[in-house]
Amino acid sequence: MDEVISTNSLALEAAKQGAGHGTVFAADYQTHGRGRRGRVWKADAGLNLTFSIILDLPVSSTQIGLLPLTACLGVADAITDITALGRPQLKWPNDILLSGQKVCGMLLQTVGSDITPIILGIGINVNQTVFTDDLDELATSLLLATGQPVNRASLMASVLLNLEKNLDLMLTAPSTVRKNYTDHLVWIGRNCRVSGLDEERIGTLTGIAESGALILETSTGPRTIYAGNVSLRMADD
Repeated sequence: MDEVISTNSLALEAAKQGAGHGTVFAADYQTHGRGRRGRVWKADAGLNLTFSIILDLPVSSTQIGLLPLTACLGVADAITDITALGRPQLKWPNDILLSGQKVCGMLLQTVGSDITPIILGIGINVNQTVFTDDLDELATSLLLATGQPVNRASLMASVLLNLEKNLDLMLTAPSTVRKNYTDHLVWIGRNCRVSGLDEERIGTLTGIAESGALILETSTGPRTIYAGNVSLRMADD
């Protein structure tokens, strides 16, 4: 569609009406795109990819934390396939970075009280060159990173193919997904700060648990941090 309020909202309503696994809603522009922690996802019209997918997968409550990590791998694989860029960095739980700047973010929403279906919203900065002042230092695009425009249709096709491949891997070989993700996890071995919990935690990022949770080695021992309304940053930021 040309313009919508939010592709996640459309997918959510469609899922409630019985739309099936793999249904995709894409728009050239979202008037009220959403990001994690109640943030607004800002993207100029006609330059980027903003889309949402209905996922209805045979996953358990202990596997669901791997879903955002798996989605990141699908997008990172697509960026690697379509551009001449090196492998993107992955920031737990669902951001993709190029040289430390955000090029892709995701938002997962459940349809009801059950684990699935889940709505996976993906926003990729493709051909945008100017960002608002609050994002200028934090965000980048594939065009800015490569110096040339990227065909959005080719990129989206690659994202969907690579996402399907990685979702199959998550269901059949979750340890491989965890390894692939950890191999490109940003700040591993570095001192990090996690906020949004009952109390702020600071420690060394040591890896990813089988559940997809973050493992932080703190002064009082290892802590397992589950994705949710939390924020991960370098400790000195």
